[in-house]
Amino acid sequence: MNTHDPREHIRGIHQILISDKKRIGFLFGAGTSLATGLPNVFVPAIEKMTKTIVEEVEAHSPLFAAAIKEIQCETVALKIAFNVETLLSSIEAKRAVIGAGTLNGLNSTSFSDLATLVKTRIVSLVSVHETLPVDDRKKLTHARLANWIQKARRRFPAEIFTTNYDYLFEVALEGSGLPYFDGFSGSFEPFFCPEAVEDVDAYPHLVKLWKMHGSLGWTYRKTDKAVIRKQTAPGDSILIYPSHLKYNTSKKQPYLSLIDRLCAFLQQDDAVLFTCGYSFGDDHINERLVTSLRRGANSHVIAMYYDETWTEDQKSVFGLANEANGVRGLATYETGGKMSVYGLRHAVIGGKFGEWRLRDEPKLTESIRVSQYFDEDAAVPPTKEAGGGKGDERWEGTGRFLLPDFRKLTAFLNDLSSAEGPASSL
Repeated sequence: MNTHDPREHIRGIHQILISDKKRIGFLFGAGTSLATGLPNVFVPAIEKMTKTIVEEVEAHSPLFAAAIKEIQCETVALKIAFNVETLLSSIEAKRAVIGAGTLNGLNSTSFSDLATLVKTRIVSLVSVHETLPVDDRKKLTHARLANWIQKARRRFPAEIFTTNYDYLFEVALEGSGLPYFDGFSGSFEPFFCPEAVEDVDAYPHLVKLWKMHGSLGWTYRKTDKAVIRKQTAPGDSILIYPSHLKYNTSKKQPYLSLIDRLCAFLQQDDAVLFTCGYSFGDDHINERLVTSLRRGANSHVIAMYYDETWTEDQKSVFGLANEANGVRGLATYETGGKMSVYGLRHAVIGGKFGEWRLRDEPKLTESIRVSQYFDEDAAVPPTKEAGGGKGDERWEGTGRFLLPDFRKLTAFLNDLSSAEGPASSL
């Protein structure tokens, strides 16, 4: 098996981030809303979100409860995972074909009501800013990202792309007093302006925040069909909800302008897009990423990929170890070596899959503090067959790469901005 030395690649990341010539972007997914750094403030993962929503909907209506149980049985029979995405997909599909009849005990109107109820609960669960004390805003993991952006001296401002609906990045940026542009113009009823998204050079010094699946507070103004932003999250918030319809929805405004901006970013020379908390589960984004990387002469994607899951007997399984893993396939075959994936135990770099392994054992005198980003496995004890005793343990250099954890990544970024931080010694 190929191996990748984490020290070499952390040096590479360091050089990219301190280079004034590089255009730096971030693509953040749901994993970053889970890793807020505050114990009671987080957006639940899809499994927990599904459980919570199903329980609340079932309590709301026995008729809806019976329909959901039937839908769950149908998805299981098709060997499809039952979650809020497959639930919404099933509801929307049934509503589209039902006509004047009934399915699962519901008519078209009832399916619409059920879909609305599920979407309303999604909005409620991601509205974590409502319970976030003002004093805790600077304690967010997201605030460490804002802190790095604020202190970094860069020719080109950072661009943040996110599929998340919540306000956590807004809270962090504003709490740090960091100006940003998100595609909206105005103050009374700010409206989305596609032309301004295309012409980002009009805001050369501002951080960019692009909410690719929409956001809390976005809604339509019916009089002129404009997308406007409100302070509160209306029941008709403009979001790309998790269902099979999100691909088609992404082809409409304002989402079209935002995904076009992602493509334009990657097609710039010396553009580097870091991803974190993004599982690459959105085909409409992945397809455009691949196309843009092929067109960009010197662009690159570095995916911090948290790929650990657990079996029923609570054993760790790492996604990149599976040859059929879709993210591994993107980096190995489809992007021509322009996408690197840094998993917890493995990585795909330069199109080559391999295990994280230090080439030599760290010494106490080394300036590079490996433990800041790489958690080494314990030495292997001697076997009876090989002989030996205490003190004869075998060092192997394997371990766990830490930066796919959003909390560790932002801590690393903050170290970069400090002359005394660990990363400064790299």
